[in-house]
Amino acid sequence: MFNRVHVISRHSHDLINNLKKLLPSVQFTEVHLSDVFNLETAEIILADYDQIGPFIYKLPTVKWIQGTWAGLDKLWPYIRKDDVPKFPITRTTGDNFGQLMGEYVIGNIIFWERNYFKVKENQIKKIWDCTVCPHDHRSLRDLTIGILGIGAIGSAIGRALKTLGATVYGFGRRATVSLESPDLKHFSKYYTKDNVKELLSSVDYIVNVLPRTEETNNFLGNKLLEICKGKNVTFINIGRGNIIKETELIDALTNQWISGAILDVFESEPLPATSQLWNFPNVFITPHISGNSRTQDTAENFKINFQRFQRNEPLLQQIDFVKGY
Repeated sequence: MFNRVHVISRHSHDLINNLKKLLPSVQFTEVHLSDVFNLETAEIILADYDQIGPFIYKLPTVKWIQGTWAGLDKLWPYIRKDDVPKFPITRTTGDNFGQLMGEYVIGNIIFWERNYFKVKENQIKKIWDCTVCPHDHRSLRDLTIGILGIGAIGSAIGRALKTLGATVYGFGRRATVSLESPDLKHFSKYYTKDNVKELLSSVDYIVNVLPRTEETNNFLGNKLLEICKGKNVTFINIGRGNIIKETELIDALTNQWISGAILDVFESEPLPATSQLWNFPNVFITPHISGNSRTQDTAENFKINFQRFQRNEPLLQQIDFVKGY
């Protein structure tokens, strides 16, 4: 039995406090960058990717690493494609992230449809204007929303939207899926790259949740969004900024192929002050906060995988180094 876990994270203190409540019989050792020699005997590690990354190939006794984040951008620079780690590395993702990111999507759609962003501006100017919110604004049940990426997070977002009455379409890399399965039954239709144009032309919102891979690089680029022109489509990006080059997104906004964008992730982060995206009145920008890695969620996810590890069961959300997520 393994009962010691090494933790290396910016939020180690709060993370360990949450872990101790869930796994009181396990010893959690906080590791600082100044004393990483402690990792030489580590068998189970819970870590931020950028902090553990430099030591990935210097862990002679490690049996498993659980990352504290869902995204892998900070890990990839340390992985040798011709010599990937032999031990499993798992991500922190699932319903917790899906809940948070679903709330982000729903909250922003409601603000967007009711023009609450303008209402806030009016508040600052002390303007009382009842006409700012259209009397016939669209409710969630009036909307069709396409989710690009129907993994654990995308599925949770789709389920939340469906519960509130929206029609939800899904997009994924698999050739076929069963929309009768519990994880996907809230999707009315399923699309792949072969018919993605049909998806883009039939929705009111495009929500990108796809990870950064070679397949997703500029996937929505090459004027693909032109098919949305005249259809009042809003683009929400909470996946990764590589889905479309910034120059091409600016073109789509300038040419009014899409009616606006709600952006949480970007090609370059932090978004440079020189970016034209800051200047569009129909663009709402947040600093990559749609699904923050809360320590209580990270601890809960770790507990589930730790118990599976102890029982020698397959770990959840194990990174596939071929697929890239």
